[in-house]
Amino acid sequence: MADVHVTEPIHPDALALLASAGLSVSCGWKDDDPAAGLATARAWILRTFVVSPEMIAGAPGLEAICKHGVGTDNIPLAEAERRGIPVFNTPGANANAVAEHTMMLLLALTRQAVAMDRVARAGFAGFEQLAPLELSGMRMLILGFGPIGQRVAQLARAFEIEVTLWHRRLSAEEAGVPVVRDLAAALPAAQILTLHLPLNAGTRGLIGAAELAALPEGAILLNTGRGGVVDEAALVAAAPRLGGIGLDVFETEPPPPSDPLLALPNALLSPHAAALGERSVRRMGMMAAEAAIRALGA
Repeated sequence: MADVHVTEPIHPDALALLASAGLSVSCGWKDDDPAAGLATARAWILRTFVVSPEMIAGAPGLEAICKHGVGTDNIPLAEAERRGIPVFNTPGANANAVAEHTMMLLLALTRQAVAMDRVARAGFAGFEQLAPLELSGMRMLILGFGPIGQRVAQLARAFEIEVTLWHRRLSAEEAGVPVVRDLAAALPAAQILTLHLPLNAGTRGLIGAAELAALPEGAILLNTGRGGVVDEAALVAAAPRLGGIGLDVFETEPPPPSDPLLALPNALLSPHAAALGERSVRRMGMMAAEAAIRALGA
């Protein structure tokens, strides 16, 4: 029995912090079953591991759930609330890493990084077919304006991209960028659509066939938020008219080998790794560990 059960690897400094607070820790990733220690722990630290209401019900001594990251869609929040178990996350800890990853996808797509590499390795054969784009003057529509979306806006404006935000509440004065309320009306002008939304009942399938059809020919779609925000079948169907697709997240992770997204020639994919990096992983681990320490009164 341990005070804190950690389902997946976190930074060694975070584990040391828990130990220095006098808390015992079980490391689920070292066991055959990462969930084995959940039932007896007083606090959980989770990355992408999906827990069920039954797992919460089966942990009578559970006092806190700490998410190593921002999105909490792998946690049954309603069940946690029903049982009076607080759920903590680490907002802002990975914002810079994810924003930089978003811009990496955008630059790689517009500058045709993969194709250029292949052409260079082939003795420049096919050089004439390369047609990279300049970001300066392009129009970007941002959906989701937490720390990640805000940082993407800053980086995009440094490239002289015209940034607009779709938001139901913020004003342009509060956001520091132009704000639109009508998503359908904004999409036809969006040469770059970048998604930084949590996954919940209000955002699931938000970008579907109609929204993708409203984008201009050659538009680029980026999603480093949550996979379920985009209707993936509709995205596959719309792919031929899009200029590029950059995805770090998928509705099913990892996607099965038969997933048609994996076969799209104009898609650049990464394995839900945008938040990775020494500093961001340490920040997330430390914030999650600090939340567990506070919750347990250690």
